[in-house]
Amino acid sequence: MKRLLQSDRPDAALVLVEGRYLVAGREELASGALPVVTRDELLERTGGWPVTDRDLDAVAAKLSSAVDNLGG
Repeated sequence: MKRLLQSDRPDAALVLVEGRYLVAGREELASGALPVVTRDELLERTGGWPVTDRDLDAVAAKLSSAVDNLGG
């Protein structure tokens, strides 16, 4: 999640590709990667800057649970 916040891509998103989380841009999303959260969405979920490690841990747990539940 920190890599998502630090990315210099204006369209940065955390995506899931073959079981791995990556920071990607629009072109990777178009290639079939599963979008998990955009930088803007992450900042909205954490309440904006500054973002603490505790904030990131809380959001990561919720997103991980949501991704796990996608399989049914």
